[in-house]
Amino acid sequence: MGWNRKVDRIFKARKENRNSNEEPDIYADEYYNPEDDRKAYRVGDNLEKGDLFAMIVSAWLVIMPIALGVLLLIVLLAWFLLGL
Repeated sequence: MGWNRKVDRIFKARKENRNSNEEPDIYADEYYNPEDDRKAYRVGDNLEKGDLFAMIVSAWLVIMPIALGVLLLIVLLAWFLLGL
């Protein structure tokens, strides 16, 4: 994302000017390209291989016990109220 590019520019500037005491200008021409901040982002640009599967599995592990608990509560409530 755009924030990552700015942080990368800061780290690059600090690495090159490590011995000097003055703060580097991260918006100098050699570090800053305004076109980088205008690039359109696609969904999944920051995902690594296997991240999507891990997110689906973790969502499944979080949502399914809650959904099963709500379903069990509805069944028990119906059982008590209808006397089946």
